[in-house]
Amino acid sequence: MRRLLVLLVIVILIPAWSVIARDQGGGPNEQNGGQQNQQPVRNQQPARPQPVVINVNHGSSGGHNRNYPSQQAQKPAGQQQGAAPSYGKMQWTQSGRVKQSGQKAQQNNNPNPGKVSQLSAQSVVSTVKTANVVHHHPYEQNYVRKKLQKLGVKTAPSYITRREEVVHTDRQHSVIAFPKTGFNGQAISAAAFSARHFNDSVIRTHMSLVASATWQDRVRGFNRSEMMANHYYWHNEAGFNYCHYIDGWGYHWYGWYIGNNYFWTRNFNNRWWWYDADFDRWCFWNEGFWWWQDPYHIGDLYCYNNTAYVPVNSAEDNVAVAVPESTNMRTFNSPDSSRTVKVVADTQDAFLYDSTNPPQFNPVYLASGVQDVMFSDPKSGKPLEVILKLNDGSFDMFDGNGQPYNAGAAPAEEQSAPEGGGAPAVQPQ
Repeated sequence: MRRLLVLLVIVILIPAWSVIARDQGGGPNEQNGGQQNQQPVRNQQPARPQPVVINVNHGSSGGHNRNYPSQQAQKPAGQQQGAAPSYGKMQWTQSGRVKQSGQKAQQNNNPNPGKVSQLSAQSVVSTVKTANVVHHHPYEQNYVRKKLQKLGVKTAPSYITRREEVVHTDRQHSVIAFPKTGFNGQAISAAAFSARHFNDSVIRTHMSLVASATWQDRVRGFNRSEMMANHYYWHNEAGFNYCHYIDGWGYHWYGWYIGNNYFWTRNFNNRWWWYDADFDRWCFWNEGFWWWQDPYHIGDLYCYNNTAYVPVNSAEDNVAVAVPESTNMRTFNSPDSSRTVKVVADTQDAFLYDSTNPPQFNPVYLASGVQDVMFSDPKSGKPLEVILKLNDGSFDMFDGNGQPYNAGAAPAEEQSAPEGGGAPAVQPQ
């Protein structure tokens, strides 16, 4: 009888000990890490990092003929602050990917746009209402970046996260009358550098000099003390002359005269900017190269390479746009009422919404500078298409989930980047 009682106690207590041991991380399998009681995890993907959030509550500087420095009460001409410009951390993925091309590569990079967008938005701080950004050049991971490495790029800039810091003036407001006489009133015989040679060593060496902290302090001093608009302020350093000029819109220009050549740049918000008149683009200087952040597709970044613009971002770079809290919006509904595009009246930013209940994806930022929105008729049996007409005369086309149709495959080495999101830019002669 006693033996029977002992046996019953053992039978009852052993399972209880096992439960307690599992709760405390111990037990019979502790030495093996508990692997015998765990199911193997398969196809586990690393968590996507929080996206870079770009604030679009204000338009680009000079964009759509407004928001110039002279119109900005918080930053009047000549009183720019010395704070560092805004940059968001570039979320470059590390895993490699088999090189593919064309539409197949685009589909593999984003097999389910709705779900990916939803996950991306949920990773943002809940107090910020965001819309996910689609890339217009979703090349597979590492392809473009290897091309940048061949150019000598070691560090790419992150996105400018405050859109008002991006210069986007039209041609009329992107040029000045260059002076005819220079330092000490001497006639200028130097020739301008070609826009297709701004990646040459002479300009890169000089920009590396004037982008230093010492020179930035010096330039900020000139911006504060030399206040007369449309006046040329000449200065001299060892080996070169340079000129400071403020245009009628409040932008600070600096002309650099080196030997028999010269070039002009803008100094805006503690960055150096240069206007590529052939492509109608304002590029900013960073770590030895010129870069262009597309003002119509604010999540796309390019590296200037004389005759071409190389896209920097890949499909997996995680970018979001802060949705403006504006009630002044134009609303466009698809014929089947499944999709809605809202365009902010002031900045002309277009956002795509899923009108079904419940929505299958969070809002998607499509483009800026949008004049008109059109939809295809799904009664034909074909998938819904969204067409945007932009201010620069180009068109953007998206599917019902906001993925661009004109994203394009990985280009040939010599092919130029598309201009304004439309057809490939014409190669300048």
